[in-house]
Amino acid sequence: MTESLGRPDAPRVDGRLTVLVADDHPVYRDGLGRELHNHSGFELVASVSGGHEALEAIRKLRPQVAVLDLRLPDLDGMAVLEAVEAEGLPTRVVVLSAFGDSATVYDAFSRGARAFLLKASTSHEIFAAVRAVARGESVIPTAFQTGLTREIQARRGLAERPLLSPREVEVLRLAAEGRSASEMAAELSLSVATIKSHLQRIYERLEVSDRTAAVASAMRRGLLK
Repeated sequence: MTESLGRPDAPRVDGRLTVLVADDHPVYRDGLGRELHNHSGFELVASVSGGHEALEAIRKLRPQVAVLDLRLPDLDGMAVLEAVEAEGLPTRVVVLSAFGDSATVYDAFSRGARAFLLKASTSHEIFAAVRAVARGESVIPTAFQTGLTREIQARRGLAERPLLSPREVEVLRLAAEGRSASEMAAELSLSVATIKSHLQRIYERLEVSDRTAAVASAMRRGLLK
């Protein structure tokens, strides 16, 4: 199943789509490369085994489509996707992976992938995805759609959840006033051990190591007003 983004067909070279293949498994890479090379609709411009090689080839050759394995040596596929997106490179990426869990699919699309297929896909399915992304479409196989929807909903729920609980905000507010753990415990009718546990969770959630940094981080985030 594809979702059209409404973009015009990609330009071709001699009527063929230019394609790069990046996969560290030589048998799979060579087999796919050979099929692309022998297909009249594609021009294989590069076949590489590593992430750095893939990124450099994309920068230099600017293929219309890159067929990219996520598990690449020296620079993984996710990092290649991020670089292509960050640099505004015109190459559109079809991810081929041995793993299709919902978190991996979500992460790939969030980093700029235009299609996600399992390595067990047939050459016909891969070629169809290459042509689709070159036309500006996104390809999400039906088997991934339910899991991807659930992943989006789960991550949205995490994003909407308050970073600190009301009690943790109370503790941090007292810490900002310079209160000691025993003073905070007396103020909130809690044990000193509970106050220390709250503080430790606050540090972990704000990714800091002490009270001063926690207060500063909370103020920047608007948690303390």
